[in-house]
Amino acid sequence: MQAGTTSLDVVDSAVKPSQQPQVFNSSNYGVTALREHLVDAIVVDLATAFYLTSGGQIRHGQIVGQFSAWRRQLGVLLSKHSKLTPYIDEAFAKLRANGTLASITKRWMQSGAGVPVLK
Repeated sequence: MQAGTTSLDVVDSAVKPSQQPQVFNSSNYGVTALREHLVDAIVVDLATAFYLTSGGQIRHGQIVGQFSAWRRQLGVLLSKHSKLTPYIDEAFAKLRANGTLASITKRWMQSGAGVPVLK
């Protein structure tokens, strides 16, 4: 896990490991440790897990599950003081208001992802 992230919070609260989990200063170090078999697994948000396993960063990697209590919100990253910010805010407000955002999230980030929920 990366220090200072919700991944570490989830491991501490949901997994409750008997040993202190290994914590990395950046997610890149965690990915490297997994590729080099220095750790057995890493915990990242589901979107990142899809990216890592489909983009070749972790060859032969497998997403084994997701935590049901962990419902992170994703965001859009723009340059500071971007002229696009009000338009992005407005678009998200409309998507949220008409239910489209919840539908997309449910289909692609939860049940539609085909990743089992860990209990």
